Amino acid sequence: MNAIIVEDELIIADHLSQILSSIKVNVIEIIDDLADAEKSLAKAPDFYFLDIRLSNNQNGIELGEKLNQLNIPFIYITANNELEVLKKAIATQPTSYITKPFKERDVIAAVELIKLKVKDSKYLQVITAKGTKKIAEKEILYCEAEGSYVKIVTENGTFVQRMTLKKTLEILSDDFIRIHRSYIINKHKISSFKSNIVFISNHQLPISRAYKDTISN
Repeated sequence: MNAIIVEDELIIADHLSQILSSIKVNVIEIIDDLADAEKSLAKAPDFYFLDIRLSNNQNGIELGEKLNQLNIPFIYITANNELEVLKKAIATQPTSYITKPFKERDVIAAVELIKLKVKDSKYLQVITAKGTKKIAEKEILYCEAEGSYVKIVTENGTFVQRMTLKKTLEILSDDFIRIHRSYIINKHKISSFKSNIVFISNHQLPISRAYKDTISN
């Protein structure tokens, strides 16, 4: 697994990095600034360790909100016991949090929670205007080929990526099947189907003869 640490106290960041290395978590980068932390989204880490209070009055909760929107797991590091601050932090749905001064077992326990979350959730990674986003497979309804691009239709929006439909199917799990040269569907989202049509939510998609047996199985 790959992690990024956002922490402006170098001694604490180094200590955390050493603990993570000892449990085979690769630390991609240690960052002490929110602007650089947002840029690091392009590196697509599996999760973040994020200090709530950074220097220059920067608030790590701002990044926590963005990570939550992008479905990227994160763990807060905090020495703050102000109730209102903690309420705001909890609202961003971190996977866990550790308090300073932290113990090695606290860090390991937090990482184990991350591993469980990643194990239980399968993701497709896409690039958006806000950076890299991990879309949970369970949210995907279907994917449609559009030339050298693929349109990914989810319960919460649509994303367009420069990728072939074939490559998309290779990345996705066995929960996805091809029903047409232009369509891949999440078989768990099927409402009903006929000989040449499948219904997913309020979408009606064609089934080609070549893939007719796939849908019936």
